[in-house]
Amino acid sequence: MSDSGSSSAGTSKIHRPILLSATAVAEADGDPRFVDLSSTIIPPLRSFAIEASHPLIQSWPQIRARILTILDQSRIRWSSLGVLRRRQVRERGDDDTTVVLVVKKGNKKSIVENVEEGIYQACRSTGNAELFVEILEGEITLFNETEYQVKASGGCSLSPTEVDYIAGTLGGYVRLTGTNGARVFAVSCHHVIRPKGLDTPSEYPEAVGPGLEHHIRVSQPSVMARERDIKDLEKTCEDLEREVYQLQGEVEYKPWIARDLEMVENVYHRTYSELQTVLNFDHHFGTVFATSGCRISTRLECSLDWALVDVRNTRQGENKVPELPRKPRGFEFLSEGNAVVDVAPLSVDDNVIKSGYSSDTTYGSVSHIKHDCNVPGNSSPTSECVVVGNKGRPFAFRGDSGAFVLNGHGKLVGLLIAGQEELGNTRQQKCALHSPTAHPDDAASAR
Repeated sequence: MSDSGSSSAGTSKIHRPILLSATAVAEADGDPRFVDLSSTIIPPLRSFAIEASHPLIQSWPQIRARILTILDQSRIRWSSLGVLRRRQVRERGDDDTTVVLVVKKGNKKSIVENVEEGIYQACRSTGNAELFVEILEGEITLFNETEYQVKASGGCSLSPTEVDYIAGTLGGYVRLTGTNGARVFAVSCHHVIRPKGLDTPSEYPEAVGPGLEHHIRVSQPSVMARERDIKDLEKTCEDLEREVYQLQGEVEYKPWIARDLEMVENVYHRTYSELQTVLNFDHHFGTVFATSGCRISTRLECSLDWALVDVRNTRQGENKVPELPRKPRGFEFLSEGNAVVDVAPLSVDDNVIKSGYSSDTTYGSVSHIKHDCNVPGNSSPTSECVVVGNKGRPFAFRGDSGAFVLNGHGKLVGLLIAGQEELGNTRQQKCALHSPTAHPDDAASAR
């Protein structure tokens, strides 16, 4: 768990990189002017994606197999295993390729140390002694944490109508073709639409069969978001009303504040009108058609965590490329507002974008080595695609589960389901994806 170096017997190899001071990091990043020279805080490591040309991609399957054997034999409780570039500074210098294992809390220190040494020896025995090994402590987080559009679009919040303790993201819409023709459904995550406590005490509720659970109603915006908005707007109205009353009492002997009174009254009327819009908005979005449950795709060896919502006709929106603030390099082909009409393999593009309820529009890079993850609810580890936020920034927060992930050409490549906060800065997130076409019927297409 420590970030100090530890030497292996018979070699001068250091398992973990030697960390730089805050001053050294600031100088490397090109702006040491605002560094507190008296600070003893060591800047944390940041995560960066493994590029498609990385030589480790060829040898990782062999290393991975040996490490998984070590984990099984040690009986250590772990969350995820993968490879990332890990460094404190933005620009790459020396090789920073790192095998990262995230373990759960409560493991004995001796077991963790033995596992770390075993991982390094596995790397060394396969001719990869230059790899760093880092062990962190944490859990995989399901991202279930305002928008009042009648025709809802991807990126806004939704939740079961009966709960006020969870919210996720409406990813978008898919068209499914069956014996009775084509139907359009909204897409989010199973753990968002059927959370613990909704209609079962089970920690991980089972799947909903097609058309069998129409009693589960879905709200958009989510109940939690709507209640929060009402509370905030009511308080703002009360504060403004109190200020208006005070100014009205003073304006007779302070005529110069008449303009201030007019401005506050205008803000009060706009806020009150917004409150009425929220109160009167019909947030009933539709009913659950089917969900995957928390299970594993035998074909792709990844997590399945999807939900289909039968949407009311009056509320059915369209799939659009989200707003593109400060479009970074690699997204030149994207145009805001264009329709998302196609599904693409994840390997088509290194760059991805998503629009989520909590973090809005963010960019990231696909790491070209998948991570083995013990996703909550699954019976065994799965192999998940990983996205690292652009320039070390977070890619997603709680509440973003269900968001569509698009590549640099605006095609659908996956559904955001979970993440891990420990891989980077305080709020750095690692996001697991799975393709919507991983459903056994393979019948989904973007609409």
